[in-house]
Amino acid sequence: MSPPLDREEIQLLTEEIEVVIAAHLAWFKQINRALVCGHAVDPAELAEDAHLRSPFGQWFHGREARVLDDSDDFRELGAIQQAMHDAARVALREVVEQRRPAPEHYDRCIDLALRLNTALRRIQLDIIGELLTTDSLTGCASRRGMLNRLREEQERAIRIHRPCSLCLMDFDRFKRVNDELGHPAGDAVLRQGLRFIAGVLRKYDTVYRYGGEEFLICLPGSPVKDAAQVVERIRAGLERLPIRLPNGETLFVTASFGLAEMHPRRPAEEAIANADIALIRAKEAGRNRLEIWETELLAND
Repeated sequence: MSPPLDREEIQLLTEEIEVVIAAHLAWFKQINRALVCGHAVDPAELAEDAHLRSPFGQWFHGREARVLDDSDDFRELGAIQQAMHDAARVALREVVEQRRPAPEHYDRCIDLALRLNTALRRIQLDIIGELLTTDSLTGCASRRGMLNRLREEQERAIRIHRPCSLCLMDFDRFKRVNDELGHPAGDAVLRQGLRFIAGVLRKYDTVYRYGGEEFLICLPGSPVKDAAQVVERIRAGLERLPIRLPNGETLFVTASFGLAEMHPRRPAEEAIANADIALIRAKEAGRNRLEIWETELLAND
């Protein structure tokens, strides 16, 4: 799982893409004028590396866009943009040679330019959608759409013949942190704690803010035995994690965990309830521990 983006980072990213779209449309207008209206051709557009020099290319290949690297749609942008510049170069050379661009060359350039714009807008809309499905404080997923996602993981578990495990975690004595140190301290615990957890998990694991200081971790393709090892790493790491508070002080916290395996043909809610019972046992047994819901999957279910 990649480190989560907070709401402000998501908003900045959508604004950044809006600037890139505007720059692309300005390029599109300039190229179209050269191809149709006889405006002068910029020699830079005839270079083999024109796609790297353009504002889009500088953004796409620069560090600013790295946060999107895991997206298949984002990776596709580079191929579309390079093909677009290659097509533009062919059509522009015909203009430089004082020939009318062949219709197929013009059409390919325009089609690719429109395709790039559409792909950028789709990514932007997906990111805006994250504002609706992302918890504003921690950057992890919210409960919006959670059950649908869990049902998809159940279907995937059936296809790959590998179970999916769910873990409920709860920060220990969190109310005391808020009451004695203030809500900004509590917010610091949640933000920094969840960033640590994101660094432990795989990119296809998901953390949902289940409520308050309680979070649900979905571990696809992980039998409960394997999932327990991951959760134990999280538990042990959290208790050693120094939380930096707004007042400059450092706080150490712990969390309790309840783990259960999702049955492929029973409601996801049942696995959540089982994980919740295991979490209650962990609290009752002294906190800062993992308890596992043990159950047998019937072969004829």
